[in-house]
Amino acid sequence: MPPQEPSACSDQQPDPKQSPAVEIDELLAAIEHSDDFYCKMMNLEVWALVETLDLMFPGAWSQFMTNRQTALKQFLKKKE
Repeated sequence: MPPQEPSACSDQQPDPKQSPAVEIDELLAAIEHSDDFYCKMMNLEVWALVETLDLMFPGAWSQFMTNRQTALKQFLKKKE
């Protein structure tokens, strides 16, 4: 019986016991950086939408915020 050649799949998937240890602190830093970047991008997108809205309809954002504040006050009164 001829010796079996290792399959191509075994070459593609490294053995988890032999993989280098990854520092938890490095993973946490990468996650925090990713989350921070995501939040900054979301803020930038919202700011761009607000600016566009105000250019097309002057005062629309301030009116929206006034209505939102009134609705929140009404909601909190109902909840009591």
